[in-house]
Amino acid sequence: MRKFILLAALALTPLLLAAALFTGIEVKYGEHDTDYSFFVKQQPSLQLFFVNPIVCGECDVEAFEKLSVANIEEIRTYCRQRFGLDNLRMCHAIFAEHQRQVNTTMQDLDEIAAVAARFINYQNIEQNSNWAFPVVNAKVVVPECLLPLDTAWRDDADQAKRISVSCADTGRPAPQDRWNVTLPIYPN
Repeated sequence: MRKFILLAALALTPLLLAAALFTGIEVKYGEHDTDYSFFVKQQPSLQLFFVNPIVCGECDVEAFEKLSVANIEEIRTYCRQRFGLDNLRMCHAIFAEHQRQVNTTMQDLDEIAAVAARFINYQNIEQNSNWAFPVVNAKVVVPECLLPLDTAWRDDADQAKRISVSCADTGRPAPQDRWNVTLPIYPN
């Protein structure tokens, strides 16, 4: 029995070493906890744990031009192992854009649904119709509107009735300065 265990351990050792060479663990420090996620390294190395030197949980991503030489070297190692990127500015930009998206205020989907429901309710009363209230897809992500939302009918080529909920000004540069969400409706 001992011989079998010894042979199994010897057989698994190269497999475990190969797994350690090509598996990395990203450590993400949060305000109150630490998260770990596994990734496949782009190059074999003995380093197992990697801390993302670009992001710091609740703080903003520091501008690339203000990074220290030591921090740039950490970013180089991290980006090469995690993503296979040698272009440090591109790797830094990925996380800066992610941070910008996290900090951006998004339009409340319940507000879009409420505006569409008021429109349908008014149309049902005015036209003596019985349209069901539309449901906003939870995957809809649009910037917060600075103006009141507008609603209108939208008839497409397939002759299906739809409601168009739109925003005329988000305060952002084009093409994100306005948006339009189309909601299908059905007879009740």
